[in-house]
Formats: sequence, C-alpha cells, structure tokens
Amino acid sequence: MTPEKTTSTSITDHSGLAEQFLRVYENFVDEFSRRDVPVHLSNVAREGKYLKGKKLGQHPERFVEQYLIWPTLELLDYEFWAQPYGYPKWDKTRPDFAIKNFDCGLDCAVIGEVKTPNKFEYGKEQMEDYLKSDLGEATVGITTDGVRWNIEARPEKSPEILEVVDVNFHDVVRKLPSRHEERESYPSHRTRQEMEMVESLERDTVEAGVSEALTMATEN
Repeated sequence: MTPEKTTSTSITDHSGLAEQFLRVYENFVDEFSRRDVPVHLSNVAREGKYLKGKKLGQHPERFVEQYLIWPTLELLDYEFWAQPYGYPKWDKTRPDFAIKNFDCGLDCAVIGEVKTPNKFEYGKEQMEDYLKSDLGEATVGITTDGVRWNIEARPEKSPEILEVVDVNFHDVVRKLPSRHEERESYPSHRTRQEMEMVESLERDTVEAGVSEALTMATEN
C-alpha cells in the first residue's frame, strides 16, 4: 500500500471547516520542521512535554498564538483583539484576547486565555479567576492551549460558571508529527474526519449555545 503524501493540500481541494482547520494544524506542525526542531514537536504532542523557547527561538506562548490560535480564531469567524485593556475593570491584569463580534443575545464581554500545549489546566484556572473577579456584565470565557478548547459563560452578577463547549483534539495532534518522520505515513483523510467536531466552535454555533445558557440562567 502506498502511504499518503505528507504535503499540504490546497484548502479548495476539499470542502468543509475540518479540512481548513487541519491546514492550520499542519502549518503549525510544519513550522517546527522549518525551525529544525521536529523532535521537539513529537515530545510535546506525544509525551506531554512543554514547549521550550530556546528550541523555538521565540517565546512559546507567542509562537502558539501566531501559528495556531490566531489562525484558528479567524477561521471560526471571530474578530479578536490581543491583550485588551478594560477587563477586569479594576485590575491591572488582562486576558490574552477579547472577541469583538460576538452576539450573546444581551450585553456581554468575551475574553480568552491562551496557554501552550499541555498547560491547559493553568489557563482554565486563570480564566475562572477572571470570571469571578468582575461579576458585573455577563461574560464568556474561551480557554485554549491550541489542543483543547473550552468555552464557558457567567451570567450577569452571578458567580455561577456554565460550560458551553469543551472539545479536545489531543488524539489528532498526536498523529501530526508523522508528517515529518521517516517511514511513517500520515493519514490526512482520516485525521480530517476526526476534526469535524471543530464545527461546535464556530462563532454562530457558540453564540447560540451561550445565548441559551444565559437565558436559562436568567429565568431560573
């Protein structure tokens, strides 16, 4: 059997959000090869190691934002501002990004926290601190390490945090180092099929889920 080629296919060759999302991941993976550190990728994707700035030649969080988070947000139709001011209103800390084109069905803030792969739980803790520190307007929190994406909503003037979406692409990411490993085939078609749950992260879908959650919380 002839192994599948590892070269990226044009986005127009296949339809669907999963195909485009896979291209984002492949470009992220290919950047490790371009920087001559493909083994570092394998350690991160398969062994739970942390990204190292010395190996990347760049701050790890900035690297993940540039090659994975920002392209994913754009693909999912989110307009974002990095390092926004004004949230929480009385604190000098600030989230990694804010979403500016999100309709909750009522006034709300939408903020995001980015961590590097395998540090998701640190981001989740930080996001919950943000959500609990300013109980004024309703707030949506997006936490991601580029592998797992979690979206929560907190109703206005309430400490309750409601989970809206939680998706984890860990099993997909484990396969991606094969693109640059000798004698390894990369099953791009099967991998793409496993990424179809990305549709649950599209802005329109998340807006509907958040609006429902906040409306139900207000009525109870």
